[in-house]
Amino acid sequence: MTPRIIIALLTLVLSGLAWGVKEKSPQTAADLSAAVPAKNASAVPASEAEKLYQRYMRLHGKMVLAVVCVKNPKCIEPEDEVLKYSSALVRITDRLDDLVKQKDVDASYYRGLIAYERGRYYVGRAMLITDPDFILSATVFRKHSIDQFRIAEKNLTINAALKNPDACKYLGDIADNGYLGLKNKDRATDFYYCAAMAYLDQGKKNAAADMYNAMKNTAVHNDPRVIQIYARLHNDPVATNWRKSSSQTTQVDLEQSKINRQ
Repeated sequence: MTPRIIIALLTLVLSGLAWGVKEKSPQTAADLSAAVPAKNASAVPASEAEKLYQRYMRLHGKMVLAVVCVKNPKCIEPEDEVLKYSSALVRITDRLDDLVKQKDVDASYYRGLIAYERGRYYVGRAMLITDPDFILSATVFRKHSIDQFRIAEKNLTINAALKNPDACKYLGDIADNGYLGLKNKDRATDFYYCAAMAYLDQGKKNAAADMYNAMKNTAVHNDPRVIQIYARLHNDPVATNWRKSSSQTTQVDLEQSKINRQ
């Protein structure tokens, strides 16, 4: 296979990525800030793994622009730009893999996060394909998504064991949606519970409430894990600034009105 054919195939695959990113561009910055754990100004400098992840995101954006440029005849050697950035991204993930082998916890988180985001992208692309003539393309996308979610699960599990709430949340999403096969609601509930408890310990009540709502979709209402998170959200004297859904607010108001009538 000649280099020009390889470039053409790479361009075809990455053109779908460019389309997906352009559709989500208004919220890209917010999503990135939410994915990267917040750090205080007085905290220690960013680790090598975090810097690699930030560089990955910057190069990824440049690669997307290069892919868009491929379709423009005025661009000068656009295929070389695509290959340059894609090769740089591979080097970054390889470096993160090396750091993971050295027991770098930050590296395992960011490597898992990159794989999780890739897996979500491939799932989204596969769901867009409905024409029977292109069903094989959807199968290829799903195969790639499974490979990425396996990498994500392997790396994020390390951080989930250390009660990293974001890692727990992503693992819950993988189990909840059955990205690695059948849906496992009980396993998803375990991870959502892990994330909710860690968020509460960090004082992030809104994030914990989101995990509580996710648990209500994966477990019965009287599951001990659901009850415990509900109790902490409602009864913890520190947990005062969190977002309640309309149904929860109505239920609480009704309970208070009954007490008042008595």
